[in-house]
Amino acid sequence: MKRTLLTLALVAAAGTAGAQTVTPPSVGPGSVTTPSVNPGTVTTPNTPAAPGIGGATIMPPGTTSGVTPPSVTTPNIANLPAANAEGSADARARIEADGYSNVQGLARGPDGKWRGQATRSGARVSVTVDAAGRVVTE
Repeated sequence: MKRTLLTLALVAAAGTAGAQTVTPPSVGPGSVTTPSVNPGTVTTPNTPAAPGIGGATIMPPGTTSGVTPPSVTTPNIANLPAANAEGSADARARIEADGYSNVQGLARGPDGKWRGQATRSGARVSVTVDAAGRVVTE
């Protein structure tokens, strides 16, 4: 056991002795001169033409290769129903079946309920149709 501890102590001492810093020898007297910096000109070398890869040619940015991009067409949305129109006819029918008239401004909320204005007994009220089809006055 003592032998093992002695060996470990020697290895540790040798490791720390190797990690010591050494100062380099000084160089004789002398002076340091900084070279002057003159503004020079910068020349950009010409880039050679890129070789073709598999029959293709690499084009630098901003140049066209004669290939026309695909055309983009805007769909005709003139005859499409409004975004809230899907199901609004059913909601309107349920409101009118519940005794309301002059149903206006039906819009579907993020909770899936249809909300709008309707008239009943001469009074204008806010109505809601939930997912189960129940008509509620707000």
